Amino acid sequence: MFMLENSSKIKRLSKTMEISEIRVLMKYELLRRATTRQAVTNINSVFGIQVATNASVARCFKKFRSGDFDLSNEPRGRPKAQVDNDVLKATV
Repeated sequence: MFMLENSSKIKRLSKTMEISEIRVLMKYELLRRATTRQAVTNINSVFGIQVATNASVARCFKKFRSGDFDLSNEPRGRPKAQVDNDVLKATV
């Protein structure tokens, strides 16, 4: 295991990590046969507290075990409203 001399480097790194990068770490931990708790401890010990949570790792592990190794975000929530500006102007 490596150690960075300056803990502020770790804090900056963890703030700039994308969720897909964190999922790569989770995939690595799964392939190492780490438990959920071990994966959370390993990831957070390097990148900072709350980069990975038990719930997020458990969800990813479940997804990976089902054979879905897609690391991108899935769309969530309602679709964006489609507003026709011409119709809007005509009604105002």
